[in-house]
Amino acid sequence: MNKLLFVFFIIVFIISCTSKEEEIEIDPYIYKHGELTEGEILANALMDEDIDNPTVYKLVNKLDEIYDLRHCQPADSFMVKLDTLNVIHELKFMPDRIHAYRVLIDSTYEYYTKVDTLQTHIEFFSIEGEIDTSLWQGMIDAGGTPGIAMLFTQIFQWDIDFFIDPQKGDKFKVICQKIVDSNDEFVKYGSILAAQYTTRGYNKIAYLYQNKKGTIKYYDETGKSFQKAFLKSPLNYSRITSYFGTRIHPVTKKKSIHNGVDYGAARGTPVEATADGVVIKASWNKRHTGETVKIRHSNGYITLYGHLSKYGKFKVGDRVRQHDIIGYVGSTGRSTGPHLHYTIYHHGKAINPLKLKNVSGPAVPESEKEAFNEIVETMRKMILEIGFENEAMADTF
Repeated sequence: MNKLLFVFFIIVFIISCTSKEEEIEIDPYIYKHGELTEGEILANALMDEDIDNPTVYKLVNKLDEIYDLRHCQPADSFMVKLDTLNVIHELKFMPDRIHAYRVLIDSTYEYYTKVDTLQTHIEFFSIEGEIDTSLWQGMIDAGGTPGIAMLFTQIFQWDIDFFIDPQKGDKFKVICQKIVDSNDEFVKYGSILAAQYTTRGYNKIAYLYQNKKGTIKYYDETGKSFQKAFLKSPLNYSRITSYFGTRIHPVTKKKSIHNGVDYGAARGTPVEATADGVVIKASWNKRHTGETVKIRHSNGYITLYGHLSKYGKFKVGDRVRQHDIIGYVGSTGRSTGPHLHYTIYHHGKAINPLKLKNVSGPAVPESEKEAFNEIVETMRKMILEIGFENEAMADTF
């Protein structure tokens, strides 16, 4: 009998332990996740999650204290944590994988902020390749990414139009940063520290340098800036469909002077200001180019962007910076299909944009040449060794 009681108590004990192990802690909170879409602001996204307007106003204004919401981009993600009474206990905004900007509620129902930063470190890697069909494909084949290809084109964009200039056999080299977390998991790519592009009649290396004022730009080995007064092209994705000079007009079928360059591109492709300046026209142009933007620049230059489908955010009198989006490709005015008509005027005379004698930006100050030359010496040695000592690159820094 005693043995039976002992066995019974053992069984009860085991069942009791098992039931405790199987107890599941219930999270009393509700979580709503979302991502910003093209043109969407965070406030509207939160209201779409059935959060009332006054609460959204408080959350967004508090968040704006630690993150400038004007910098929001499509695909930025957010999370809202609330209880069963719809009281919000946290808003977390994540513009990238490294930072999380949080608005939380304390015991007195007052909001406070916190920033979580992922612990990361930088590694370095190199890419070397040759163009067969395009720079983009060559970069991918060499182990790069579309993002790195885009950064590369932005470095050399004042010298090379990567949609018309590259030739089969052109070579490139890149030294780039890679950001990883504490588990050595990839987070994102950082800056290109040095890049080389070699084509017929052109062989240059660009070096990244931050001056004492905090300005970061690319320079050649002498300290001359790669950035020029004018971009090579106002579009990132294009092909030339009509050159400067005499041609048969595609609409009238008559011989006429074409005073610009036509870039074929998909409707809606962003059009960038090719240089700093002031908008002097953003309206319909009766002389064939439809919706048109004109920008006045220094030293007597004016640029014209025609056949736009719509305008950017800039109005007449607004100052624009190089790369600002001033409109979008269309087919307004006298046109047979989506394209951008681009003209450069110098003292009132149209000149060929493809033959513009560009001027470089400010060089590295003489007072900083010693520090700059040290970077050049290290980077030049590394970029010339690409293909031989890639594995040892991380130990160089």
